[in-house]
Amino acid sequence: MDTGHSLFDMHKFHRAIDDLNWQFGGEKMQYNFLARSEFLPHAVVYRTGEISRLETALRDDLKNFVVESQLGAHSLDHYIHIAPVNGLIILQHGRILFESYPRMRPFDKHLFMSVTKAYVCTLIGLLEARGQLDRAQPVERYLPELSGSGWQGATLRDVLEMASGIDAPEIPEAFDNPDLPYYQYEASLGWLPATAATLLSTYSYVASLKRKDPPGLAFEYTSVNTFLLAWIVERLTSQPLHEILAAEVWSKIGAQADGLIAISKYGAPAAHAGLFATLRDLARFGLLFTPSWPTVSSQAVIPPSYLHAIQTGGRAEIFDRGPTGAEILAALRGEHPKFNSYHWDYVMDDGDFYKGGYGGQGLYISPGRDLVIAYFGVPFDEKMESHDLQAISRQMVKSGLFDG
Repeated sequence: MDTGHSLFDMHKFHRAIDDLNWQFGGEKMQYNFLARSEFLPHAVVYRTGEISRLETALRDDLKNFVVESQLGAHSLDHYIHIAPVNGLIILQHGRILFESYPRMRPFDKHLFMSVTKAYVCTLIGLLEARGQLDRAQPVERYLPELSGSGWQGATLRDVLEMASGIDAPEIPEAFDNPDLPYYQYEASLGWLPATAATLLSTYSYVASLKRKDPPGLAFEYTSVNTFLLAWIVERLTSQPLHEILAAEVWSKIGAQADGLIAISKYGAPAAHAGLFATLRDLARFGLLFTPSWPTVSSQAVIPPSYLHAIQTGGRAEIFDRGPTGAEILAALRGEHPKFNSYHWDYVMDDGDFYKGGYGGQGLYISPGRDLVIAYFGVPFDEKMESHDLQAISRQMVKSGLFDG
């Protein structure tokens, strides 16, 4: 069994990794994604209670299923060993059908990147089901300090559908150009090198952003939308995000370990990408959206109204208007989602939905098939070529492997 990094490796990577190069593939990114808490402040998302038991019913037909990828046709098991995959787990009816850790240990905590967004929007869904907020209302109703800002008039629904129109495009050059608004967002969190223009308060910086387009017009992905939602959750509950996540999610899934979430040195949560946990605990979260939720929880955590809103509440007319929809179509090789919803990247006609994260993280949920697919990955080098598990998940689903 892999025993992890040696003392020599730890010292080597701490000398080599800086505020910029941790994210561009290769061994530095691999180390960082498995040891992010060594480099940034983190808050603990506490677990409580008994660990929920996940039974195994491993299937050879799934292990040997031939997948089509950029690397050619290979069995699933062989593919994940030659592609930049760190771990993959597949569950149906609450049982593990496939589980493998080519480049991590089962108990390792891995950075979720944008899969974190699904947790923040789940908190929004819970508050919405309790009548504590209304997605038709403008965001300044919940954060009065946004009156007169670039956010004014954008509804909660616009922000939930990545259609706020705010001027912080999350484009590749925004990760190394300090003159771009998105760069300064991540710099305020400590995720990119700060400059003289970097504000100490991420809240103040997000509130200062200007409007680029009318809200509700187009699907344009930017993580500042998620930070705004987390800010609303914190405001309505008067608790920091990690405590709300512990109370509403982690304490209710029988998690095997505490989670972690990155925070800035001034206490702002990296709500868009900062969660850090085991692969099984990510899968346990996914099970909450399926009929097998009793496998991990003594009570239904996901309100039917929230699941219904994810699967039916998006706006198809905005999906193709922005740049993000085209990027998703390319990853899916032409299959067209219905829409995006609650920061799930896409929802399909069959009701399946998916959230991806930078570098190769993913959570695919099929309530109708009682199925969860979760995985982690890190590109092998600075070419940043990821795996094809997003498309492969749909290949497996559409093959009939999980029907009946």
